[in-house]
Amino acid sequence: MSDRIPDPQKPASGAEGNWFGFTPVDPSAKSGLVRAVFDSVATNYDLMNDLMSGGIHRLWKDTLMEMVAPKPDMTLLDVAGGTGDIAFRFLKKGGGAAVVCDITEAMVRVGRDRAVDRNILSGVQWTVGDAERLPIAPRSVDAYTIAFGLRNVTRIDEAIKEAHRVLKPGGKFYCLEFSHVVLPVLRELYDVYSFQVLPFMGRVVAKDEASYRYLAESIRRFPQQADLAKRIEAAGFGAVRVRNLSGGIAAIHSGWRI
Repeated sequence: MSDRIPDPQKPASGAEGNWFGFTPVDPSAKSGLVRAVFDSVATNYDLMNDLMSGGIHRLWKDTLMEMVAPKPDMTLLDVAGGTGDIAFRFLKKGGGAAVVCDITEAMVRVGRDRAVDRNILSGVQWTVGDAERLPIAPRSVDAYTIAFGLRNVTRIDEAIKEAHRVLKPGGKFYCLEFSHVVLPVLRELYDVYSFQVLPFMGRVVAKDEASYRYLAESIRRFPQQADLAKRIEAAGFGAVRVRNLSGGIAAIHSGWRI
């Protein structure tokens, strides 16, 4: 393991498509590179999130669902949610119906298999689609969630605009994402973990160091909490709020479709 902690140059707002982690890329190639990562990690996706969060991602997802407050008459669209974690929680908490959309077919297959294993045979619709061009009708869902997926899209602003398009007036947007640590001491420890420990564990446990290194790098490329909030507002959302989790290791951004 290297002792060097990368110090990445921040991309200009809206220029995330030019980067795959810390590697400059043609934006037209990024979605294919992302699909390759998630094709690789699909069967180990829960393990990946456990490694990246120390298992705390499960509590973060529970917090997200408390904010969504599912009701029997609600329809949820969960984007980049192929394995079904958010959709299953939504149904368990009393939600009406869930649509899961993921760009990676391998992730959707994993989710369908998990649903069958849990005897969830109805209430969830599975579809393969791009967050920037959702195969969903305008003004058709009550809540939109994207958990640990927004940082992987090529054009973040386009994905947020799509969320606004598909939500009903009065519907709500929620983004749970690895974010930027706000506590200096924790930040230093998290850097060591992200760039030294995590890739090593990816190599040893999942036999895939490169994908785990990309995932750590993609977090550092993601907009700061306040910057992302401004971009959500620019897409037309109101009452945008940020809730830091675990000192900013993750954050939930939310806003109303008005």
